Amino acid sequence: MAAGGSIFALAAFALLFAPARFADILGLTTTDSVTWSLRITGIVLIPLVYTLFVVRGSLPNHVVRAFAILMAAVSLALGVVTLLAPGPAPIGRSVFALVGFGFAVAYVWALWRDSRHDGPRSPRGRKAA
Repeated sequence: MAAGGSIFALAAFALLFAPARFADILGLTTTDSVTWSLRITGIVLIPLVYTLFVVRGSLPNHVVRAFAILMAAVSLALGVVTLLAPGPAPIGRSVFALVGFGFAVAYVWALWRDSRHDGPRSPRGRKAA
């Protein structure tokens, strides 16, 4: 989750401070409305970034797993919606979509790997002694 939080932090920073450049990378026409929307999106990402870092280190395993399931779905949706964006599709759009798909796969893989551990778990998600 820390990797996802780091990527979303970079995206939030780019959306807040260089929304026109971000729009260009995605192949969107840069208008005042698009720039404003991207900045708002950057602001909305800030609590997600915080949550991604806090959830992993401080909550029980079942909560972390539930959040990972949500993030897998969100990452997949982010990739799909990015590919469906209007306008020409530059390489930046494909790269951004692949990042979303990559995180979806990473979350599913982590969930699968975690589900294979045998033995009871403590409320913090660690194996009981």
